[in-house]
Amino acid sequence: MSSASAAQAFPIAVAQLAAELEQATSPEELLRVVRALGALGQVEGIPILIRAFGFNRPAVGEAALEEVLRFGEAAVQPLLSHIDGFDYGARAYSVRALARIGHGDAYPFLAEAIVADFAPSVRRAATRGLGRVAAKRPLLDQERALHLLRQCLADADWGVRYAAVGSLTDLARQGEQSLRPSVEAALQMALEDADPLIPLRAQMSWQELAAEP
Repeated sequence: MSSASAAQAFPIAVAQLAAELEQATSPEELLRVVRALGALGQVEGIPILIRAFGFNRPAVGEAALEEVLRFGEAAVQPLLSHIDGFDYGARAYSVRALARIGHGDAYPFLAEAIVADFAPSVRRAATRGLGRVAAKRPLLDQERALHLLRQCLADADWGVRYAAVGSLTDLARQGEQSLRPSVEAALQMALEDADPLIPLRAQMSWQELAAEP
């Protein structure tokens, strides 16, 4: 995107930083621009930050994620509109952002990513966020999320199983209380996982939930 066309689409400050991001050649320059975009606080800069997810530089991706999260729920629709269908690393950052923001609008995408995405990092991030996101949805969606998370407890990827335990904990804590017995039954399943980390995480979840009023 040229500086002229960017100026038409974005406020001048955002357009200038977008041009600087295109011209940056070092990690230090990229980080400076990403931080400056976040500091502006203008939602028009969110798609530019999302582009930085795909630069294949972990420090830059993490910084862009941190800046996107500063926008909170205002970042949800830009994230959903700019999901990278080709770069799974960039897609994982977007999913992590959606999971941490926890807005209900992300539910369909996260659920689909768990079922259909080929990238383990994306599926793990989507699984981890599903419980928190589903808790903001109607009961039927929460029931569907519970069913999907139960399936995740049998996934071949231990990271997905581990993420499912944390997600079930969020659903028990934040979702409809009528589902809590079913969620606790699913956590009981996790206690029987052959990987010692999964039962350990499930035991922590039991303790966390038991300590709550």
